[in-house]
Amino acid sequence: MQTIHNATEVRANFGGFIDTIVREKPQAIKRNRDVILAFSKQHMKELLSVYELTFEYEQDEDGRYAGSIEQIEDIVGDGATLEELKFELARQLIEYAVDYENNYARYYNTPNRHKHAPYALRVLLEDDIESVAAMLHA
Repeated sequence: MQTIHNATEVRANFGGFIDTIVREKPQAIKRNRDVILAFSKQHMKELLSVYELTFEYEQDEDGRYAGSIEQIEDIVGDGATLEELKFELARQLIEYAVDYENNYARYYNTPNRHKHAPYALRVLLEDDIESVAAMLHA
C-alpha cells in the first residue's frame, strides 16, 4: 500500500480512520517495524470469495449421503439428504473455523493446516449456518 499511517495518527483520529476503511478503502498502519492492514468486513468477504469450498459425496446403498470438503480434508459428514449433508458439513466447518481462530498460531504454523487459513477466515465472516452452507459447491 502506498499510504501507511502512523499508529499515533490513527489513535488520534480513530473514528475517521474506521470511516475511511468502511466507506472508501483498506488502510495500512505502522507501529515500530510492524505494519498491519485494515479492511471492512465486506471488502474482506469479497477478497476471500475466490477461496471456493467444494465437497465430494457418495450415496450409500441405504440412500444416505456421505461426503467431505476437498479443501479441508478432515471435515466429513453424512446425511439422509444432500441438503442435510451440506448443513452437516457447514456445521463442522464453523466448528473448525472457530477452533482455528482460537488456536490461530498453532494451526497457521502447522504445515498441513496453514493452507486452511483463508477458508477459516471466510467461514468466520458469515453470519449464520445457512450462509456457510450456501458457500459449499458439489
